[in-house]
Amino acid sequence: MTWCVAHTQPLKEIQAQQNLIDQGFEVYLPRFKKIRRHARRIDEILAPLFPRYLFINIDLNSTPWRTINSTRGISYLLMMDDQHPAHIQDEIIFDLKAQEVGDGIVPIKSLITFVKGDTVRIIDGAFKDHAATFDALDDKGRAKLLLTFLGRETTIILPHYSVEEA
Repeated sequence: MTWCVAHTQPLKEIQAQQNLIDQGFEVYLPRFKKIRRHARRIDEILAPLFPRYLFINIDLNSTPWRTINSTRGISYLLMMDDQHPAHIQDEIIFDLKAQEVGDGIVPIKSLITFVKGDTVRIIDGAFKDHAATFDALDDKGRAKLLLTFLGRETTIILPHYSVEEA
């Protein structure tokens, strides 16, 4: 059995997952709890950890894996070449599953690899491409950063996905 990766249609991860399960495939769709703000309401929703991607455990020798490409919700199966689907190491899936707190729910705090004092680069927003110092992760999964701006050190709070290693 090999873990392969499928690219889904936009916002169709759940539909694709169910259709593949109905066909007898083992499917893994890691998700995390995300805060959604809309129309003065704040909701906590489950969002895919890897938007538009899901993992399928396939026996490449005996399973008709080409049917995955015609499954509703799937755009295509990632391929290494014309004859072989791209695969990932089992350890990656096992590590993600080991961090779960519920049914496929991975806490964001377990995925953040920054420690206090690390230099990070802001990749989104008004301070895009600025370097900052990671301070902490708050209870909502946001990154607290120290940014030197206009000669002063300022504390800013950004979504965890807006920063990366410098």
